[in-house]
Amino acid sequence: MPNIKITDQLGANIDVELAPSSSLLKYIRELPGIVLTGSDIMQLQILTLNDPAVRALSPSLSFTQPVSLGADGPELTVGATGGASFRVISRTPENSALFPDDEYGENIEIAAGTCYVALGFRFSVNAGIESGSGSLTFGVNAGSGLEVTSYRPFGLGPAAATITEALRQSLGSFVIPAHPDDLAAIPVGTIVTITGNGSLQFSATANLLAVANPLATVALPAPVPALAITQSGSVTAGASWEISTEYQVRVEKTDARHVRLGWYRKRDSEFKVTASAKAGIAAGQAMPLFQAVISAISSDAKADFEELQRAGLSAGKAASIEAAVKAAVSRKLEVAVSAAWGSLQEREAAFLYEVDLDALTDNAKTSLQSALTGDLSGFAEDNLPPGITEVRSILSQVRSKRFSWNVNLLGIFNVASVSKLAMTGAVTFTPSTGELVIADHATASRIEIAAANFGPDEEKLRHVMAESFLITAAYRGSRALVSAPELSTSHLFFRLDNHTGRDQMRRNAAIAAALGLGAATLPAGISDFGRTTVLAQTRYDDSSTRALFLKADGTPRPLGDYETAGRRAVAALVPPDGADAFRLRPATDDQLWSQMKDKGPANFGQLLPATEAEGVRPDYLAIQWWAQSMRDTAQILASMSQGTPGDPEFDKRRQQLGSHLEDVAAKAHVLFGSPWGLVAMFLVSGKKDGTELHITGPRFVFAPEPARVAAG
Repeated sequence: MPNIKITDQLGANIDVELAPSSSLLKYIRELPGIVLTGSDIMQLQILTLNDPAVRALSPSLSFTQPVSLGADGPELTVGATGGASFRVISRTPENSALFPDDEYGENIEIAAGTCYVALGFRFSVNAGIESGSGSLTFGVNAGSGLEVTSYRPFGLGPAAATITEALRQSLGSFVIPAHPDDLAAIPVGTIVTITGNGSLQFSATANLLAVANPLATVALPAPVPALAITQSGSVTAGASWEISTEYQVRVEKTDARHVRLGWYRKRDSEFKVTASAKAGIAAGQAMPLFQAVISAISSDAKADFEELQRAGLSAGKAASIEAAVKAAVSRKLEVAVSAAWGSLQEREAAFLYEVDLDALTDNAKTSLQSALTGDLSGFAEDNLPPGITEVRSILSQVRSKRFSWNVNLLGIFNVASVSKLAMTGAVTFTPSTGELVIADHATASRIEIAAANFGPDEEKLRHVMAESFLITAAYRGSRALVSAPELSTSHLFFRLDNHTGRDQMRRNAAIAAALGLGAATLPAGISDFGRTTVLAQTRYDDSSTRALFLKADGTPRPLGDYETAGRRAVAALVPPDGADAFRLRPATDDQLWSQMKDKGPANFGQLLPATEAEGVRPDYLAIQWWAQSMRDTAQILASMSQGTPGDPEFDKRRQQLGSHLEDVAAKAHVLFGSPWGLVAMFLVSGKKDGTELHITGPRFVFAPEPARVAAG
């Protein structure tokens, strides 16, 4: 059998016989010698594994020349210095875990009377090897490092092996688990870890719950047409994902014919998820995604499809609509998988499977081989390949969970149907969270959708949608809109922060308690939470919409109700120890608030230090604009409550309402498009449910179970 010679710095040497299944024999064309440093062979021949002195040993191994490994060509390289490590891990009174300080994966208990010998090699992935293409790369990026460590158990009884014997066995049977056959060659009880920075890929079908959000514009026709939409429905789409991050593959040989195979995220590491939506799927057949959206939320999908055919959309218009819907679905699925990856508990596997080597078919081996190179698509279907049993996987969430997806219909009350709105307006999405936006022409111009129906100005979109919600709520409160009473309208806030500091994350988390979703407790010791998305929303039906303006007896809410709700919203969202904590005084001190109203914003300096006066002025102006706008709207709605559409007096009041709302929108304060506006509306409504908040980032995820919306 081929041997590798190990020589220490004193010239002593030992020969290590390589097993037929050894990866060193399998993947290295020319076997060089190994140099031992940090100890000498004579010492290692005397010491046994149960000698307490072995805990202090940390010898290193180096090949006498750089070594390339690969099945069909060089894929990995081990340098000539410091390429390998060797140590003995024993159970101690203070620690009985094999990986006590490890940043990956679950711990494994070291059994009494046992130790582990860890032999690790540090490789570099050769340039030019694409992620997922090399059989030895495990999806790790070309040009980066890859560390493979084998942890082999040994007994510590009277016949405990010497260090040199343990080294011989560990090196001679060292296996890189790059192929299903390699899994069979791993000694029983051995654990092999592969650690690096790379990409994991998978393809699967995903289910989205498309939730219609009908929003009105100021100018409504008379009479208003009945909406041809339902609240929600399912959209099934094929998609592929790629997760780029630091991760570890862990292979544990549980018995002679069974292996536990897992992929673990590095604790608190940054990651990036990209998704690419493909066609929609209905009855097993592919269909354009826009058609799938219409099928989900249209009350008469056949009529909508016929309308599209009669319109004779140009190829360019049809392509841009489909591209926008695909981009929206892709971004929504990116955020969904990011939430699943980011919410993994410490030491929890992202993907974990039991492998029965005897039950593997040829197709199962192909799927397993692909998984070992970083493509887990073969494990993404409901029916796993023979011999593969899922223990846990975020792929299951992709397969089984219906991700809530808002389809915002800005101007739908003017045209009634989704198809007409898309044909006469533009289709886009929120780049932060992937909510679909279908807007009439005037609204599309306001949010500056490009000619290709792509990439709106998201800040403007937030403000326009907040204004549209207020307008819709007012028209619904007037009973001027023709829609099912149970059809809800949502008030949304969405944002993406590329770099989220702790202070900003505290403000994001404060939204949870403000909306009655409980405390969103941040992990301690983190100052940079990384790239984070926030999606907050509240849903309102007819009754809760009217409660925004009218009391139970139909009388209008007074100005004080709105001022109180606006101040409570500020108090809920400003951290008490933040740099702007001075904003809490006007929000909580009734006497100061009264004085501010008497003095007016130009004279706040008489009540507060100059910097604080400047800091509270935007809050005051926003609350006053909102409170007066809501109070005036409430008074108009109260005057309409006894009339019906078509009555001259009712129609006169409706025209008055339209003019008033046009003025409200023109003067809307910028803070209304922030979380403050959403929380203030929620607080004045007296609602207790119908709220959602999703915070998704690499170091913090908040995603409580949302309120249910029935599928149409």
